[in-house]
Amino acid sequence: MKKLGIVLVCVLSVLKANAQQDKHFSMFAESPVYMNPATAGFMPGKLQLFTNFRMQWLTVSDNPYRTISAAADTRVLDNGNFMGLGLTFYNDVAGDGQYMINEVTVPINYALEVGKNSHVALGLQFGWYSRTLQSAAFTWDNQWTGASFNTDLPSNEAIFGQNFSSSKFDLSTGFHYYGHVKENVRISLGVAGHHLTKQKINFYSDDDKLFRKLTIHGQAEIKQIGTTLTVYPAFYGFLQGPNMEFTMGSNFRFLLRDASRTTGYFSETALSLGAYYRFGDAVLVNAILDLSGLSIGAGYDINISGMSKATNSVGGFEVFIRYRMKFAKKGLGNPSIH
Repeated sequence: MKKLGIVLVCVLSVLKANAQQDKHFSMFAESPVYMNPATAGFMPGKLQLFTNFRMQWLTVSDNPYRTISAAADTRVLDNGNFMGLGLTFYNDVAGDGQYMINEVTVPINYALEVGKNSHVALGLQFGWYSRTLQSAAFTWDNQWTGASFNTDLPSNEAIFGQNFSSSKFDLSTGFHYYGHVKENVRISLGVAGHHLTKQKINFYSDDDKLFRKLTIHGQAEIKQIGTTLTVYPAFYGFLQGPNMEFTMGSNFRFLLRDASRTTGYFSETALSLGAYYRFGDAVLVNAILDLSGLSIGAGYDINISGMSKATNSVGGFEVFIRYRMKFAKKGLGNPSIH
C-alpha cells in the first residue's frame, strides 16, 4: 500500500509537470539542432540525417512517455561563410489520455567566418506546435465500483468522450560559436530562446501559456595527441518558468580504425562511451558506434531522485541513428581564412 501511494504521488507529479511538457533528450550533444537553430549545418560532411526514440517512466505508468523525433540539416552557400538549413519533427505521447505533442520546425541560420576554422552563427526557427488529449481513455470516480473501474458506467463528467486539440505558431532564436582554440582542441558554445510566442496550452482559453525557454549548451573536442582517444566534455541547461535543469559529463571516443587520406572522417570506425549527471535527477550512460558516416547510439538514465522508490531507479531508455553524407573534399565552412 505504501508503494502504491508513492506511485500515485509520482504519477500526479508527472501529470502536473506535463502541462509544460517539452523536448527532453539525454544524448543532447548528438543532434544539437534540437537545442539551438543556430547549430544547423555545423557537422562533418554536408548533410546530416538523424532520428531517435525515447521511452521514460516504464515502472511508474502502464502508459509511459514515448518520444520519436527526426531531423535533417545541411549547409548551402558554403564559401567561408555559409547558411544552415534544417527540418525537425518531434512527437511525444504520455499517459492514459494519450496526451500528445507534435512539433515541426524549420531552423535557418547564417554563419560568419571569424577566423581559421572558426564561425559564429545567428539562427531563427519557425515552427508549428500542436497538443491533443483524448478524455475518453480516462476513468472517473463515478465509475469506481469499490474493487475496480467499470467503464460501462456513466462518468457524469462534462468533458467525457471529448478530444481536445490546440495548434499554434512557434518561434525560436539562437546564437552559436564553433572554433579551434588549439590544433587539437575545438569548442562549441550556444544560447537559444524557445517558444518566444508563448503559445497557449489551455484547451479552453488563452489564460495558460507555454513558458519561454532559455537554453545554454557547450561541447569541446579534445584529441589526446599520440593516442587514439578523443574526449568530448559537454553541458546542457535550461530555464523554463519555474523549471530548470543542468546536465554535464563527457564522452570518450576510441578510434578503432583510422581514416584514409582520401576519404577522411568517413572511413573512421570508433566506439564512444559516455557518462553524465543530470543534477538532482539521474546518472546518464551511453555507448555510440561510429561506422564511417553512420552512427548508432543507445543511452540509459539511472534515476536517483526522490522518484527512485517508485521507479526502482529506472529512468529512460534512448536510441538514435545518424547518417552524415559528404559530397566534396572541402570541410566545414570551406575555409577562406588560412
